[in-house]
Amino acid sequence: PLWSSFRSLSNAPGISHLLFADDTLIFFKASAEQAEVVNGILATYGRCTGQQINPAKCSIMFSEKIEAPLKSQVKSILQVDKDVLDARYLGLPTPKGRMKGDRFQYLKERLCKRLQNFSEKNMSSAAKEILIKSVAQALPTYIMSVFKLPLGLCDDLTSIIRNFWWGSDQDQGRRRTAWTAWDGLIQKKCCGGLSFKDLCLFNQAMLARQALRLIQFPDSLCARLLKAKYFPRGSLVDSAFCSRASTTWQAILHGLELLKKGIIWRVGNGSQIRIWRDPWIPRELSLKVTSRQGRCRLRWVSELLDIEGRGWDRNKIRQVFNQPDADEIVKIKIPTRASEDFIAWHSEKNGMFTVRSAYNLALKLKTGQDVQSSSSAPSGDRKLGQRVWSGHVPPKVNVFIWKLAKDILPTRRAKYIRRLEPSDICPLCDREMESSYHATVTCPRAQGLRVAMREHWQLPAEERFRLTGPDWLLLLLDQCSDIERDLTKLLLWKTWTVHNNIKHQSGPTGISEAVHALLSMQAN
Repeated sequence: PLWSSFRSLSNAPGISHLLFADDTLIFFKASAEQAEVVNGILATYGRCTGQQINPAKCSIMFSEKIEAPLKSQVKSILQVDKDVLDARYLGLPTPKGRMKGDRFQYLKERLCKRLQNFSEKNMSSAAKEILIKSVAQALPTYIMSVFKLPLGLCDDLTSIIRNFWWGSDQDQGRRRTAWTAWDGLIQKKCCGGLSFKDLCLFNQAMLARQALRLIQFPDSLCARLLKAKYFPRGSLVDSAFCSRASTTWQAILHGLELLKKGIIWRVGNGSQIRIWRDPWIPRELSLKVTSRQGRCRLRWVSELLDIEGRGWDRNKIRQVFNQPDADEIVKIKIPTRASEDFIAWHSEKNGMFTVRSAYNLALKLKTGQDVQSSSSAPSGDRKLGQRVWSGHVPPKVNVFIWKLAKDILPTRRAKYIRRLEPSDICPLCDREMESSYHATVTCPRAQGLRVAMREHWQLPAEERFRLTGPDWLLLLLDQCSDIERDLTKLLLWKTWTVHNNIKHQSGPTGISEAVHALLSMQAN
């Protein structure tokens, strides 16, 4: 008898073996005859190569419908006793049943262990930012590319990262004050955030790449197998799927949900693009046609082309579509050579999908920003916010400037609002409330340091330091030259440091010492 390949469905491709990493997965029908065939092939392989199979390191998995006597017979022929797969395989949990949060418990343990190796009390905010982005948020990336993580697990991981960022008193079992919402920190830096990741959205962006691979490589074994089971008579983008599916397929559908909101059809010959259903008009707003179909019987974009198929039938387009749609359609360039229509990623100029652009799209959808703006269109980013992170100053200074611009410094005013202090009056001057602006600009000690530094540095005029509103610092930095901007950042950072040293009676407090420290930083 011959080796019969495994088929999950009658229309699915047969699978006899898979070579994955340094392992070999063999599929065959559960019968004594097939077990003998496989055993003979393995024996022949051993004689020819000199490599012997170790049954003690092998595992075998049966379908739930296989009876116990047949299982024992097959195991006896192959001399394999282990019929349970390991909990994890190549770093991934083995998919079996519902993938609940406890299947990913080791992720939380690894994250806590990694962060505990660093003392956050002795780290600057810039150092913690780098650690979070390069270690904490990168840790679950591999698993996120395969599985849809439970929302509860994502919340737990985010909570661990958030507590590390703001700090926590582990001895007393309590966390410190969070001076701004986490939703603000996940925004891009140019939009006022720190570019921390929303793990749920990043998980979806990673899975969107898996869904796109099924579209780009329809002839692959994985794509053919999934198509035979879940959408045998349709396409992945258009089919409706049932909720009862495997864990792997549910993860792909989760990514497909985001993928559908960012893909666009590029017009070749127009024979595959449906006029009224598909996204094919490149613009900032809806990628689909906004005109009403009415009694129009045109169905395919190819019917809108001229006789030669190398240009648009402008008269027909003006008759069928409203003015905005018609203007955008005639701007689409038709290839001079005959070519097929294809799906592209709208958020990139080159049409290539990237996880970064998919995550940005998911973030825009969550925050309600312009969700269909492409990379060539206005993105809504604030240019003033970019001034915070530009220049040649230490990263910890930039993080401080960001906190000052967001007005989230731990001042007495901020603590008084949260009922952490009985008074909001500045302890240094005992005149005004201690706000971020007062502590760094109008406090007498701050003014004295600024006057002293004007003898050495070229700083902005004093009138530019006035309080013009919530964005006073952004406007101040925008009006400065590159050199003035760097010096102003250093001055404000040192002013806050001296202010805290005096208030907490620790570290240098004199203006002359602060001047010497700033000049040393500039020299280095």
